[in-house]
Order: sequence, then C-alpha cells, then structure tokens
Amino acid sequence: MKLTCLKIAALVCCFTTPLLAEQTVAVPSGQNVRFFEQLDEPENGIIRLRFIAPDLASPLKRPSFEDLTLDLEALCTEFGLNNLLQNEEQPEQIIVSLSAEPVEFGIANSDVEQVFEAFSVENETCMLEMF
Repeated sequence: MKLTCLKIAALVCCFTTPLLAEQTVAVPSGQNVRFFEQLDEPENGIIRLRFIAPDLASPLKRPSFEDLTLDLEALCTEFGLNNLLQNEEQPEQIIVSLSAEPVEFGIANSDVEQVFEAFSVENETCMLEMF
C-alpha cells in the first residue's frame, strides 16, 4: 500500500491501493470499467473508490443515467464491500467515481467526463445518498 498525502483545504492523508489498479470490473451496463485507486480518509470514515470508464467520453457509448446509477451502486456493493473491503472495518461512507480517463484527485478538469455518487454503509449494504 502506498501512502499519498493530498492537500484539500487541509492536509488529508490518504492511502491508495495500486496493486489492484488496472483490474477490470463487471458492471450492469456492460461498459468497460477498470479500478483506478482507493483513497482512504479514516478520520472521516470515508473511502473513495475511483474507476476509469472510457465509454463516458462517447455520446454513442455512454450509459443512460439509470444505468450509471446501477453501475455506481454495484461498484460500491459488489466491488467495494464484498470484494475490496471484505476483511476491513466498514466505512461510514463510500464515494464511487467514474472518469473517462485518469484525473488527479482534487483537481478540476472540465475536459474529462466524470460522475460520482456517495453511499452510506448500513448493514453491509450501500445506501445511495442524494447530493
């Protein structure tokens, strides 16, 4: 595990999981998704799961809003809780993001399509939070 420190309003230390990077993940929409990184914020009870989904950049391939919502939920529950975090203490919240290409965390890039959702973790299940 590699330690990375990011400065966002205050200095927040985060852990990344490079060993799983490049892992392809199946999602309900069938789009091509691969795991990019995990960022942990233990002091806030938050885990961020970041994925690359090149189909987001193509209007012809981009899944519908409903399909994206199902994909994000599946990534939280199936990949996050049931796979990646299976033997770890459950976080209070998991934020799942899809990006058409890798983007540095915390840096805005309006040229890259991105979507994300936050999920509360209750009873080993991801519950969608509406932003």
